[in-house]
Amino acid sequence: MASDWMRSQPRRALHYRDEVWAALAELHSDEFAVSDDRKAPWFSLYRDMTRGACFLRGDKGLFELVEGAIAEVTAAEVAAVPDVKEPRVWIFQAKPKFYRILEALQHLDRMQFLTNRYKDHIHIGDIVMLWMSGNHAGIYAQVRVVEGVADRKSDGDDAAFWADVSNGAATKPRVVLAIEKRSLGNPLLKTTIAARKGLANLMIIRQANDTSFPVDADAWELLRPLLPIEETHEPAREVRTWAMKRARAGKIYDESCNEMLERYVADGDEHSRDEITSWFTANYPPFKPITVQCHIEKYTTNFRSRVHYNATPEHDLLFRIDDWARLRLYRPGDDPPPIHHKPDAPKRSKGKTSKAKQVSPLDRNRRLLAHLATLGELTPGDLEDLGLHEAHLSDWFDSLLARRPEAHVVTPLFLHLIDGDAGPSAFTTRLAAHFMGEHLRRHAPEPIPELEEHVWARLGRWHLTQPHSGDQKTHAYLNVPIREPRDVAASERLDLFAQLPPKVIGDLIREPEFLSEQQSWSADAASKLEGPLSTQLRRSWKRPLLLSTVELLVADDGQVLIGEMERTNVMARNYVVAGLPLCRHGEWEPAATLGREAAAERLFQHPVAAALLQLEVHHLFVGLAGDVAALIHVGGDVAHLELDGAGRGPLWRHARSMLEQVGYWPVGASTQDSLWAGAAHVMLKNLELLDVFERDGDVLRLTDDYQSKIKAHPGHLQNRGEKPYRVRLSQFLATFHGGQA
Repeated sequence: MASDWMRSQPRRALHYRDEVWAALAELHSDEFAVSDDRKAPWFSLYRDMTRGACFLRGDKGLFELVEGAIAEVTAAEVAAVPDVKEPRVWIFQAKPKFYRILEALQHLDRMQFLTNRYKDHIHIGDIVMLWMSGNHAGIYAQVRVVEGVADRKSDGDDAAFWADVSNGAATKPRVVLAIEKRSLGNPLLKTTIAARKGLANLMIIRQANDTSFPVDADAWELLRPLLPIEETHEPAREVRTWAMKRARAGKIYDESCNEMLERYVADGDEHSRDEITSWFTANYPPFKPITVQCHIEKYTTNFRSRVHYNATPEHDLLFRIDDWARLRLYRPGDDPPPIHHKPDAPKRSKGKTSKAKQVSPLDRNRRLLAHLATLGELTPGDLEDLGLHEAHLSDWFDSLLARRPEAHVVTPLFLHLIDGDAGPSAFTTRLAAHFMGEHLRRHAPEPIPELEEHVWARLGRWHLTQPHSGDQKTHAYLNVPIREPRDVAASERLDLFAQLPPKVIGDLIREPEFLSEQQSWSADAASKLEGPLSTQLRRSWKRPLLLSTVELLVADDGQVLIGEMERTNVMARNYVVAGLPLCRHGEWEPAATLGREAAAERLFQHPVAAALLQLEVHHLFVGLAGDVAALIHVGGDVAHLELDGAGRGPLWRHARSMLEQVGYWPVGASTQDSLWAGAAHVMLKNLELLDVFERDGDVLRLTDDYQSKIKAHPGHLQNRGEKPYRVRLSQFLATFHGGQA
């Protein structure tokens, strides 16, 4: 035992590394018979006084030398032994686009890692957290530095995992790491780290543009308890597939699923669909069985539904005999002609496309998708080249396309959905998965061609939430959001569910969580609508808020003369932030008008208009609740909030404060105080023109007509639908009561 060797050595030699290594090498030849570089840092000896045991401590951990106390080694002598300097902690970032880090961690125990920075500070024994960047960013392994930084080629076992072999062949500063613990299936994700107080300022979170990041002692104390306890060697299918695609320029493997299928059946024998699917599962597990089955159906010449996969002559590979238990190679001349078109659809000439087809929503959206995926923006000249008009973009605005002065640019959601593949079917399938969440994402990782036309025909009715909805930087990129009524969202989701292939539906309904979600969608669809303020209060993310200073033109008969107003003023969604513009596409023409009630209903989708109205609705019912109420006092052109008979400052300031508390977030020019003052003034004037407000001396109040509408209909949207908001408003006003604010 090591203890026998220890007893035979002079006490002063207990910490000599070479002798310690020699002794341990005799006992553990596999672990300790290594090069001299591995022997640093020196081991130190210490005694656990509670256990009466002595240990050696080094870069491999703790090694107990004796069971029980060693009489020859006293506590004072142990304390006098030089201790090892505390190892530093690092985060090394790997980008799967360049290095297949997940595969490397599955197959290697050691690897080399590029170290462009901190070369003089990284030492043997240092602790390293291996970080994978990208959509699933986080810590996937804990490793240890076992050989210091030196100019090396990556020519060992780890060389096989470079996406570009030349990157490994180049001589660069590299460090050698020994893998201690893998957490491939349960990584510590970036989102979890960033949410922990004290860790949001880590450089890997704030500015992840390098490979090496030091972690100070304070951050390490916070980070270490978050690390996974259980070791896992198999990453989640979604993470593995994403990482493999990144390393292969969008491909899971160097060969496509089509090429693998062709290679497998090339022997000419008969195969069953289950047999082919099982072969893929055993040899290429990232391809899900449903993906393989879809490819088989597409390549089967006499399968009628292959037309949904856009099958062409180049996909004529298999022929089905009786059922899916017997598939063989297609034999031209002997077998019936392959099915390429729907029975009712005449064959189309490749060189001619009808004018009607050119303007169909499907064709139009496909061309827009291809253009935006390439250039990321759309100028007036681009629209002309594509043969499109501004009106054709209505479905794309707010979620996939944002207005800019000189061009329209894509939003973060558009880029998120492209994800390296701008194919129409892939794009619309990702849209569908975005609507329905992780359930559909798990069961439909590959494109579902049948969804494309259905999605494009209904895109404008869906509200598409942006990725990372709580991230202000993401929302700052947007121009405007649109309203998200719960009933519309629920019914559209269920409508989408009915369009899925039977196999996907069958997989989904086996998930209890999905059925629970479906029931909640139905409940939402049957529930009463909330007002825009209460809806926003219920949300957990900030919503961009833009202001308007557009005055309405109202005729003596109460009709709003939208045809005489600037078209962009009544059709742009940034006029009515939370919902429809004053005039929808197709409604505007030079003589167009809008009824007073209809105009008021649309105007109250704007948060500022709704907030001003709710001050008076709250005042209307305050006698019933006994809460504090405020008045809107107008002196000249400036409106003030009046409480307890005293002015409490400009009305716009209180409206802005309340809206920000609810979750609205002023962006762009809407952050300027002058614009808020002007917008509040114009909004009050518009409400007077629409007979919602009237003046009683210097005080604005609800008109008798509008009061009666609310009193006569308890379920009125501005009464029942805004009750949660009025609770918050009451609390807000209470802070001013008696001069407490």
